[in-house]
Amino acid sequence: MFYVVLTFHLLAVTAKLAVLFLIPRLKDVEQTRRFLVTYRKLDRTADIVLWGTGLAFFFVTSFQYLMQMWLIVSMLLYMFVFYMMKRFLMRGLTEVANSRKIHAEKELKTLRFQNLCVGLFSVFLMGCIAFMMINKPF
Repeated sequence: MFYVVLTFHLLAVTAKLAVLFLIPRLKDVEQTRRFLVTYRKLDRTADIVLWGTGLAFFFVTSFQYLMQMWLIVSMLLYMFVFYMMKRFLMRGLTEVANSRKIHAEKELKTLRFQNLCVGLFSVFLMGCIAFMMINKPF
């Protein structure tokens, strides 16, 4: 049962992280509006699956395992990645989608730069999480 929960959890994580790879492909305001509508639905579904699988982990693992310090720190870093995506990327996408310009080149350039920064920092944090999961430092 653990692997079923883990599979759904990882699919939801992949869906949320997909935005990092899709933002650079946006070319104009109309395309950004369509993408934002689609991504918001996907993001909401992924949030529900993440909360559901997070709760399910309490039933398929032990409480003692989930309360290990390295796992708690990993989960906090993991949540920070998603917070950064919501805070910077969703705000940038909304700003471009609400623009009255046809192409909004300056806004799209800013969004792509934010996407690059969030993406690089997310890779760093995911690397830290992977290190903690491999070594269990505390």
